Amino acid sequence: MAKTFAVETRGIGKPDYSKEVSAGKERAGLTLAYKQTLKIFGVVFTSIYTGAHTAAISATVMTDATAHFIANALVGLPIFNVTDGSSGIIIANTDTTVTVGALTGGATDQWNPGDIYTIPSPFAWVQTPLAPGATAHYVDNVTGLDLPFTVPQGYTGSLIAGGGGFTEDAMVWVYFDDYLVMSGFVMIGGQTYYENRVVGISTATIDPIGASSHTIDIQVTNRGAGNLEGGISWSCILEGVGTPPLPPTKVIKCKWCGHEEPAPWEQTKLICPKCGGLTLVSTTKNFRKTA
Repeated sequence: MAKTFAVETRGIGKPDYSKEVSAGKERAGLTLAYKQTLKIFGVVFTSIYTGAHTAAISATVMTDATAHFIANALVGLPIFNVTDGSSGIIIANTDTTVTVGALTGGATDQWNPGDIYTIPSPFAWVQTPLAPGATAHYVDNVTGLDLPFTVPQGYTGSLIAGGGGFTEDAMVWVYFDDYLVMSGFVMIGGQTYYENRVVGISTATIDPIGASSHTIDIQVTNRGAGNLEGGISWSCILEGVGTPPLPPTKVIKCKWCGHEEPAPWEQTKLICPKCGGLTLVSTTKNFRKTA
């Protein structure tokens, strides 16, 4: 005879996600747990918004008859006259023209027929094409700072997924504390790479308790014969270690009389036992899927 017993059921017809902080639906397995933060390191090289002045000499208006700008979408960005060595801030633009208050810092400080221009993207990780043999650092997408990124004491940093593609052959190197750890990618121009598994590149392998701070640096080198365009990025999990988790209880302070009352962490409402006033607070335990 088979033995029967009660089984706890949580949820109706679906898994229980009550212990998850966030979970990615697009990339299987990308989940953030308590004390984890997602970092994105990457770089994009592009010649978009690069062309030549096709009109007569002008001190303030660059014309590119082949351009397809969005009207006034470039206002506030710098434009560089690569040929002349000058630059200016864009104050207006049409689909084929860009207007600056003045060009400065160049030989003639004007647009001559055939002058090459470039308009950089406002996103910090978007850069001009990488020259043959040149090396560039990845960029922290949150701060805009070039790597190396410092993993603070008490934390570990783990690279978990990466991918990208370039027009030229390229080599990606990964460094911890200025020491070469591994080759991140060997990329053939014109092909796209994506690594959808946990990669064993973590400061936890050398300092599992986060006793010291460590740096992570990722660099890409153009191994091709022409200027390199394309992009690459890598996800990194920053995780607190050796730090006790949040306690199961907290203290709620009455907004009205200042009385402090112990309560479960999930509690958001307090009717003060001293003055009877209502105080509402938040909880960070119930953040779930947002997609």
